[in-house]
Amino acid sequence: MFLNDFCTDRTFIIGSLQNYKSNILEKRFFQLSDHYREKETTIDEIISFVKDNENCFYRNCLKGHITSSALVVNQNFTKILLTYHAKLNKWLQLGGHCDGESIVYQSALREAKEESGLKSIDFIDIENFPNILSDAKIPQPFDIDIHYIPERKNEPGHFHYDIRYLLFSKDENITISEESLDLKWIQINEINFYSNEVSCLRQVEKLKYLIAKLKR
Repeated sequence: MFLNDFCTDRTFIIGSLQNYKSNILEKRFFQLSDHYREKETTIDEIISFVKDNENCFYRNCLKGHITSSALVVNQNFTKILLTYHAKLNKWLQLGGHCDGESIVYQSALREAKEESGLKSIDFIDIENFPNILSDAKIPQPFDIDIHYIPERKNEPGHFHYDIRYLLFSKDENITISEESLDLKWIQINEINFYSNEVSCLRQVEKLKYLIAKLKR
């Protein structure tokens, strides 16, 4: 995908999701076990949600909203950067609300920088792994997920329709933000000590699959 292929607002994300469905899911780009395999119906559900809700990028969309995430890996692809989320009390990839940003990969990059303190982070071209994505191309989503956020204080329970990207940083010097209780580079083979979330483990399985392909 190239930037001038899409306009802003909801057109971009719909095109991005359709591209992900046809190029990643339908072609079985990631060959994972059934336990981790994504469903095409998840993509369809998010596309329907976006079409039905003009304010899908804003928190005032009470049913739910589009969010963006970044799985950041280190230089030799041995570690991922996870944050211990202060509100959810879980180890998760970096990311958060789009707050009106319709070009979701830009939101993912912003959140990754703000939550990690890393200055230089690049998108990985997952279809040409491990190459860094050129400035002329748009990042392909790495993972798609829908998850429920329980009610808290004055905020009703709602869904996050999360679009995730794979990013790379040479620098491992991180700074914990006020949104996190902790921030840590974690060996990918030790992820089970930190999370049992299927969606988190699925991203690690995808990364392992890409790494294994390089060794064949």
